[in-house]
Amino acid sequence: MSLDIPLDITAELDVPHRPDLAPIARQLDALAPVAARFLVPDNATARAAVAGLVVAAEVRRRDAETVAVLNARDRNTLGLRRDLLGLLALGVREVLLLRGDRPDDDEEDGPLTVGTMLREARALAEEHETTLRVGVVAAPGRDLPRWKRDADVVWLAPTFSLPAVTDWRERHPDLAAPVRAGVLVPTGPEMARGVAEGMDLDLPAGLVEALGEDDTAGVDAACEHALALRDAGVDGIHLVAVSRYREVAQRLAGLV
Repeated sequence: MSLDIPLDITAELDVPHRPDLAPIARQLDALAPVAARFLVPDNATARAAVAGLVVAAEVRRRDAETVAVLNARDRNTLGLRRDLLGLLALGVREVLLLRGDRPDDDEEDGPLTVGTMLREARALAEEHETTLRVGVVAAPGRDLPRWKRDADVVWLAPTFSLPAVTDWRERHPDLAAPVRAGVLVPTGPEMARGVAEGMDLDLPAGLVEALGEDDTAGVDAACEHALALRDAGVDGIHLVAVSRYREVAQRLAGLV
C-alpha cells in the first residue's frame, strides 16, 4: 500500500433512535482525526431517528464538513425546500439524495423521485445564489443512468470487491464527478449475513466464521478494502463503521 496517496474518508454517523445526542458526540470525537467529512443519514431504515437537521447542526457546531442525506420517501417538494434552506443556513453545502426504503404502507410513501429532488436542489441553490453539491447513489453492478450524470458526486454502494469498483470506473471513463466507494464494517456474523443478503454483497471468504470468533474481525477486512480502493485510485471512501467506529479510527490513524 502507498502512504503517499491521501485517503479521503466520509464517515457516516450512526444516528440514535432516542432523544440523545451523546452518541453523535462520541462518534465525532473518535472519527474526527481520520474523516474529511461526516455523512448524516435520514431515517435510513424507515424507523424514526433524531432528525438529520439536528444532527447536522451538531456536526457544524464543531465546524466539520457535513453531507446531509435527504430521502425522497419522507418529504414533498415543500418539505424538501424547507430542509434544504435549513441545511444551507447551517453551512451545509453538500447533500446526498436517496429514494429511501419503501415503507410498509404505500400511503406513507412520498411523491418525490430522486430526479425531481436533484432538479429542485439545483433550482433552489441558483435562486439563492449559493453553492450546493448534489450527490446520487450508484450500484457497482449497473451502469450509471444518464440523468444521474448531472450530479456533482457519485456514491457507489458498499462492496468488498475491488474489481467490481474498478470495472465500474472503467465503464464510465467520461464521468467527471468524483466517486466515493462504500466500505461497510460488519459488526458480527448475523449482521454480515443480513447485509450480504439484503445488499447482494459478496463477503470475503471466511469473514462470517472469523466474526463468530471475534466480533471485531470486520474492522481489518473493511480497512484493508478501504486502503486497496485508495491505492486503486478511487476518489474517496464512504465509511459505514456503525458501532466499530473507535476500532476503525484507531486502525486508520496515521494512514489518512
